[in-house]
Amino acid sequence: MKSRKKIVIIGPVPPPTGGVSVHIWRLWYLLKKDFDVELIDEFRDKKPDYFNIRSLNVFRYFKIIGRSDAVFIHSGTNILRMGHILASWLLRKKIVVTVHAYNKREKDWKRLLHQFFFNLADKIIVVNPVMLERISLPAEKTIVKHAFLPPVFEEEKALNGNVNRWLIKAREEGRIIICSNAWRLDVWKDQDLYGTDMCIDATAKLKRNGIPVSFVFNIATMDNLQSKFDNYQEKIKSMNLENEFLLANEKLSFVRLMEKSDVVVRPTNIDGDSLSIREAIFLGKPIITSDAVERPAGVILHENRNTDDFVEKISETIQKLKKSQNSDPNDQDLSYYAFYKDMFEALLDGKKTIQKKN
Repeated sequence: MKSRKKIVIIGPVPPPTGGVSVHIWRLWYLLKKDFDVELIDEFRDKKPDYFNIRSLNVFRYFKIIGRSDAVFIHSGTNILRMGHILASWLLRKKIVVTVHAYNKREKDWKRLLHQFFFNLADKIIVVNPVMLERISLPAEKTIVKHAFLPPVFEEEKALNGNVNRWLIKAREEGRIIICSNAWRLDVWKDQDLYGTDMCIDATAKLKRNGIPVSFVFNIATMDNLQSKFDNYQEKIKSMNLENEFLLANEKLSFVRLMEKSDVVVRPTNIDGDSLSIREAIFLGKPIITSDAVERPAGVILHENRNTDDFVEKISETIQKLKKSQNSDPNDQDLSYYAFYKDMFEALLDGKKTIQKKN
């Protein structure tokens, strides 16, 4: 019997959940059918089931990579990404890197350094073509492919706690449920990256316009931004929105939250290839998002950082609201998995892979 090849996936392993961590978890679930898959976690909060890079146990780190056949890197920072590439290259492993974000064109010396390390990889996946305008990558190794993988519904935990109670109450009161989420309350160009402030202001305007909405906004991880979270809670209270807007910090399945919502919004002022957007499309939910970057077909665009336009698009969407057109979200499209399976089988068998794009 042919022995199974071993793949190490490196990056943030949930919980907490964010676009990259959810992508990694779904990759693990799919790839383990045909490969032995091990995870190296990069989150600050260590979990007992996985080796965490922040433990600084260099010997165990190299041992895990050393016993693998391929390393699949999903790091969010350039330093970690370069370190993993170098370690894997020194140990002569096949290297695949997914670049989930490269938000700006770096200084020449930094860009050249990043390009040098990227060139050591066997395959580089970028989640949108905009990144190719910010860094030059070897065309023969580079694949443009969005990061979306269909939800694995048996892995998505049912909602409970305060969010679930809020949703039940909203349904009983006949409200339109809107949801959004943020990985963290980050700032980009002196603005709330995920548009939390816009969602609060939009809810106030919808309430004044007599539209009965119930908005749930979940923050996946707090880190050192508790004061910002508290300030938003005070804003919600001062605007008398305590019955209309729930700002939560729960470890929950955003897929399950979208399932129970009527409208999904993502008013970010910068983005990569948003997992939430593609999940909403997959679930048949109307998704309203900013025009800050190129978006997939099927979304409703609002002008970036324009709250009035955001409110208008929400109002129009509510008026046209229809039930999901998706017949059965549990029917998985196996082509998503085939891409990764075929790529690794070709790499590990020494064959050339065909470059695929979105």
